[in-house]
Amino acid sequence: MEIHIEDHPDPPDIEVLETQIRREAAAAMGLGDEADLAIFVRDAGRIVAGISGWTWGDCCELQSLWVEPRLRGRGLGTQLLAAAEAEAAARGRSQTVHFTYAFQAPALYQRNGYELVGRVEDFPSGTDVPCYRKRLNPPGSRRAGNGSGSPNPVRPPPPS
Repeated sequence: MEIHIEDHPDPPDIEVLETQIRREAAAAMGLGDEADLAIFVRDAGRIVAGISGWTWGDCCELQSLWVEPRLRGRGLGTQLLAAAEAEAAARGRSQTVHFTYAFQAPALYQRNGYELVGRVEDFPSGTDVPCYRKRLNPPGSRRAGNGSGSPNPVRPPPPS
């Protein structure tokens, strides 16, 4: 056995670690498998905004929320959060959490009903990582969509 430090590991090697952690967590907790969650906004096929994370047990972690700079301030972040929350609730999840950086739109989370439940200071130096949580509607709420089995698309507001 040898220990290797790799600055640019192969993505499949990282996937081995994540798969093993997920498998062992599922077995230890008896909560089933983790499922990815991703919602994208596309313009002419190009991703201009999106949110991603995962659901597991009664939880949803939103890991990445990004809106192209030219589209910020138009409510798209709120729409993405709402769509992710609706999907998490439809999957029977009762809460969602999001770790972010202190300089990345804290008002967005507060305005959308998230409560600050923790903070890692100086991570990295010069900023903090706040942790926000929002309790969702009880399981059994209706799945977001248009009744056809297809989700309602998230549409960016028209250019101003």
